[in-house]
Amino acid sequence: MNKKAWWGIIAAIIVVSVVVSLITIKLAAPSGTTQAQSVYDKVMTSGVITACYLEYPPSLIKDPNSGKLSGIFYDALNKAASNMGLTVNWSVEEGWADLIPSLNAGKCDIIGSPVWDNSTRGKSAMFSVPLFYSAINAYVRANDNRFNGNPFIANNSQYTVMDEDGETSQVIVGQYFANAKVVTIPQNDDVSEMLLDVLDNKADMAFLEASIANQFLATHPGTLKNVSPAAPVAVYGNVYMIKDGEIEFQNAIDTAMNELLRSGYINQLITQYGTNYPGGFYKVATPYVVPNGN
Repeated sequence: MNKKAWWGIIAAIIVVSVVVSLITIKLAAPSGTTQAQSVYDKVMTSGVITACYLEYPPSLIKDPNSGKLSGIFYDALNKAASNMGLTVNWSVEEGWADLIPSLNAGKCDIIGSPVWDNSTRGKSAMFSVPLFYSAINAYVRANDNRFNGNPFIANNSQYTVMDEDGETSQVIVGQYFANAKVVTIPQNDDVSEMLLDVLDNKADMAFLEASIANQFLATHPGTLKNVSPAAPVAVYGNVYMIKDGEIEFQNAIDTAMNELLRSGYINQLITQYGTNYPGGFYKVATPYVVPNGN
């Protein structure tokens, strides 16, 4: 038999082997196995966005008597959904620790209350464009003059700072105050507990956004002060959170939110709901310049 014939036999054997392998794989696969439906496809098919949420005024407000929801993020998501010909189902209320697990388990398509786009969450979830930004400041007792204008002095083992388990304050402490002693409150505790602990001398410093701290100071006047008014310790975007990998759905939400930002609708909501939360909102700058300044 010549060399050409041998090569023909070998080629035929290879082809038969490949075909047999493909048939074997197909037969071995579980019957009825289908690719998981994406969040985007589910939402577009059903016409409904299912939102998990937690109360976080003024972006997500829940009336204690009627249970009615309102707020910046509530109104914005409803408006964005309406513009896309969709509705929002706000049936799932969760705690901070349950937000990402609820997305991964398919309990909801989006976290409809605001979260901050920190690096820890970014490993496990995706974010929308920010609707506005929050400055995180350092708060100490009103009679404590050790840190005026420079909160980073507290990055030292002789000082104690507050954080909350699994939350942005813990990211801040890890990045900027790793040398300080730390008192940690549980993840689902009210963040104002950190200010109470500073007030009670359990710690020297806590890190919160101005809107929450100003609310606390309204009921505890003259007790604490902001030692980073000129330069915040950190600034984070207030965003919707989406299951990791759902790029199509993220893109749809981003497009709808950018539309609301450019129209001025988001800023109208900030004005409407932000009256009782002074100093809490850094608005998103417009990505354009009006011709002739008009």
